[in-house]
Amino acid sequence: MRKLSRSWWQGLFVIATVAATIVVTLISLRDFQREVVPPENRPIQSQIAGYVSSNACRACHPGNYASWHASFHRTMTQVATPQCLPPDMDKLELAFNGREYKAERRGDKFFVRTRPESGSYGEPQQVVLVTGSHNLQILWLDTGEGRTLQQFPFGYIVAEKMWAPVTETFLIPPNVKEYYSTGAWNGACMDCHVTQGQSRFVAGNKWDSQVAEFGIACEACHSEGREHMERNRNPFRRFKIHLTTKSDPTVTNPASLKGLESGLACGQCHSVWAFNGMADKIEFNRHGAAFRPGAGDLSQRFVVQPNAPDHTEQKDFIRRTEPDFFHNRFWGDGMIRVTGREFNGVQASPCFRGGEFSCISCHEMHLDSPGQTDAKTWARTAQLKPKMDSDSACLQCHKDMTARLVAHTHHSAESSGSRCYNCHMPRTTFGLLRAMRSHQVSSPNVHESIAYGRPNACNLCHLDQTLGWAAQHLHAWYNQPVPELSEDDRTIAAAVQWILKGDAGQRALIAWGIGWESAQKIAGRDWLYPYLIYTLTDSYAAVRFDAWKSLRTLPGFSDFSFTYTAPDQTLGEAATRAYKKWLGEVRNVNAVYRRETAIDSDGRVRQDVFQRLRSARDEKPIFLAE
Repeated sequence: MRKLSRSWWQGLFVIATVAATIVVTLISLRDFQREVVPPENRPIQSQIAGYVSSNACRACHPGNYASWHASFHRTMTQVATPQCLPPDMDKLELAFNGREYKAERRGDKFFVRTRPESGSYGEPQQVVLVTGSHNLQILWLDTGEGRTLQQFPFGYIVAEKMWAPVTETFLIPPNVKEYYSTGAWNGACMDCHVTQGQSRFVAGNKWDSQVAEFGIACEACHSEGREHMERNRNPFRRFKIHLTTKSDPTVTNPASLKGLESGLACGQCHSVWAFNGMADKIEFNRHGAAFRPGAGDLSQRFVVQPNAPDHTEQKDFIRRTEPDFFHNRFWGDGMIRVTGREFNGVQASPCFRGGEFSCISCHEMHLDSPGQTDAKTWARTAQLKPKMDSDSACLQCHKDMTARLVAHTHHSAESSGSRCYNCHMPRTTFGLLRAMRSHQVSSPNVHESIAYGRPNACNLCHLDQTLGWAAQHLHAWYNQPVPELSEDDRTIAAAVQWILKGDAGQRALIAWGIGWESAQKIAGRDWLYPYLIYTLTDSYAAVRFDAWKSLRTLPGFSDFSFTYTAPDQTLGEAATRAYKKWLGEVRNVNAVYRRETAIDSDGRVRQDVFQRLRSARDEKPIFLAE
């Protein structure tokens, strides 16, 4: 047989190479088309004018990108993947409100099937988005109605590694079984949980929602990046800016702004806001927020301060159409009482009037400060600057107070009573199943507790003392007038009154506050057990959760198991088990109880006081709209 020539073999190789290239190209085109065709069953990231996404910032700003990437702003909303979903999702089986739910995995996708009572499991719904990653994760399902989402009725509490009905992860009346309706993410949640979201209402309960980027990304704080990126491709321009000025007009740096403008960069989300009118609401829905960081107002919207003289027409409209709007968000004097709305408090603080005070007086969005901790710790401690969890936060402005601290506080310098934020930023805000510090800088007074029900800083620390005791000391030290007090206010500890006869908001704050180590050291621990054990059966799930968490901080109960979402009978059995454990194993038989705590010499709650206060409980529904 004649040997084939080398040119023939070369030609065959070329043909094979071309054919392989065509095949690979076709496969790549197929895969590319799969990737570029956006999913139709969830909101999508879209090319919104001027926005380029955080990936475009990474090459020139790797350090800032890295610290942002480590933050919980980035993971505020994520496309559902195995990496961001709670563990063991494929094994999840839950039941609530007459329905059973079962999750299943198909590759990297997860689905949920629902079965009503006396029925069979329905068609699977894909888990498409996840909101939250630090404290509470909420899952969103496709609905078969385009990009409209439905909330999975269970949330995942990260610290406890447990699932709970969403309605039992907020301070909501016990008779409320549905919290998020279909389309709620599209019509409300995405306003603050993505970067430049566009709800894009279609009709009925159908939405075509799009975002510039999921999560809170670079352009949420610095504004659109396209012009900045395009103009800074010129190296001469970059060098000129570095040599002549600290700012680039094509991008906003909140750290270089005055207090109001800087604060609004955060306040666009971290505030209770309302629309100026219906036209602005429609525009916001279709095209997203008109506000850009650096502006002096929210454009289509305004920050709501209930008792301020501005926007009276809009606030009157709110009162007529949503009577509980203010009650569900503010204390009676206008102080914010729900988490996530910190700018309302900052704006209402006397410090704000100076024009310099803002969110970044204490927090930083990137690891810029010398001596800063590692990124993981920084993210988990609210992105505070170094030492901002101490008196340094206040002393950076109030420098003269250092030399007269004890004279001002009337507490020893090392005492928790000499920490600025314990008195001027007490934990009177609630959300994410815990009490949080108010961001409205104020001074403690007993009047706020009597008139508005808000626990004052003195009695949040001195849990075993009365309102009368606090009023007398505030009068002696700061010449505050002593308000008119009831007999109970003069003889029974304020914390005892709040946890027995207070409304659900007060009970939640005290149930959490009893677990505060500083308060336990000052007020003693022995008398706290009966009140926390009793509160394990509170009608509000959030109050029960905080009572359980605080009970576990007390000696003898660190490993006490309790399912706070259990039926009433099971809750009662758990409380009985806890009480027997305390009475028979943990109680200090030599303990002495102050009369103000309403605990008798045997360590039992005085029944006459208990029954009277409990029968006077404020039962009005509390719905704290986080």
